[in-house]
Amino acid sequence: MTALGYIILVLGCVISLYWQIRFLVVAYNRSLWWFFGCLFVPFVDCLFLFLNFKATRKAFALSLGGFVVAALGSWMAGVG
Repeated sequence: MTALGYIILVLGCVISLYWQIRFLVVAYNRSLWWFFGCLFVPFVDCLFLFLNFKATRKAFALSLGGFVVAALGSWMAGVG
């Protein structure tokens, strides 16, 4: 079960990373300032999410889902 937990952990991390990049693509399409703000300044991504929720909801939800899958895999693998 530990090996399966590590596989699920890695899968969740890859899913979350992919959708975080898609979130940055949406920020880049809005403006270069939003992109660099989301990339380098803390909490700007939260502000961008709330101001542009309709455009970012899919990327945010699936990134959060990837995090949940990674947490499940971490729990199954016994990573503390």
